[in-house]
Amino acid sequence: MNTSYYPWQKTIWQKIYVKPLESEHFPHALLLAGVSGIGKKVLANTLARGLLCRSPQVNPQSGLLEPCQINSSAEVHANNHCCRACQLFTAGNHPDFNYITTPEDKKVIPVDAIRDLIQWSVMSSQMEGRKVIIIEPAESMNVNAANSLLKTLEEPVANTIIILLSNKKQALLPTIRSRCQTIDLPLPETQQAVQWLQGNLPDTIENSTPRDANLLLSLAAGAPLLALHLAQSTQLDSRQQIVNDLLSIIIASTDPVAIAESLFKLTKLKATKMPKVKASKLNSSKLKPSKNKQLPIMAYDVIYWLDAIVSDIARLAHGCELSLITNTDLEDKMTLISTQLSIKKLLKLSDAINKAYYEIQGQININLLFEKLLIDWKNCKI
Repeated sequence: MNTSYYPWQKTIWQKIYVKPLESEHFPHALLLAGVSGIGKKVLANTLARGLLCRSPQVNPQSGLLEPCQINSSAEVHANNHCCRACQLFTAGNHPDFNYITTPEDKKVIPVDAIRDLIQWSVMSSQMEGRKVIIIEPAESMNVNAANSLLKTLEEPVANTIIILLSNKKQALLPTIRSRCQTIDLPLPETQQAVQWLQGNLPDTIENSTPRDANLLLSLAAGAPLLALHLAQSTQLDSRQQIVNDLLSIIIASTDPVAIAESLFKLTKLKATKMPKVKASKLNSSKLKPSKNKQLPIMAYDVIYWLDAIVSDIARLAHGCELSLITNTDLEDKMTLISTQLSIKKLLKLSDAINKAYYEIQGQININLLFEKLLIDWKNCKI
């Protein structure tokens, strides 16, 4: 019987499920908050299944109470210990479970979705048990939707549990946060995350090593699921393409306007299916810019990696530990560059970068934005 939450969530699982189950007292609303890529959604789904499960069992691997585990349709018929509720949940057909997220054609969760949810919540349970709601990401609710949900939080429906997931809990209304039991999900310990990541890399990367896993985790700011996503996508190649261009402005005095135009053109390319990254490409000593291959990128990618490089150089200039550096494979280059740049100008550029994150969400000339940022980047030279 395999566990459905991640190894670094064991203590949290005890807090949000095992202890409340033993005391028979669950909060009416729970806010699971933390950065993206640490497994909030998986934890919430496991919790929802546990709340609906009719026969929780002790998992011999974790030693904790968990819901019935159904990993395949064959096991549904073979395992007589799996309750009907877990079978329905695994099949995505449980009548007392409702999952709300941002519609594909929208950027926010509209008020109509929350109003429909409220009407559903006051109806009787079809399986004569609890009803569970997941809203993710909660900060995507527009103002009207948030206010509509607030009324339900103020007057909770009996036997109905609402689970909110948030990458940015401060973006939620304070009144919503105050009416939920907030559980802050931290980043996992590095050793545990590296061990998990390395164990999951062989399916996507050949001959992976602990060094590969450490680099991926570093590039993902400590979030193991994001690190795994990097390994499964072309983002490592995109990152190398962007970083090489950015560093060349300082090291080789490349024209920032030309680089800005080149990167802007890449944001206009259409995405195509690319082969998965091999382990050799994770090693900085072997990682070379791809020739005759241009990968589509997003404006966010350029801003993010410029932000990471600027932040890393500022940290290195102040003697920070390597564990605080994102681009650990570029430590030597960045250390050398840090002696050639003005820290005061870097901090000013950092402010402009933070502003750019918001600017690209509106109507702005991306090419001109890139030009301004990269010219400022070049002007950081002493």
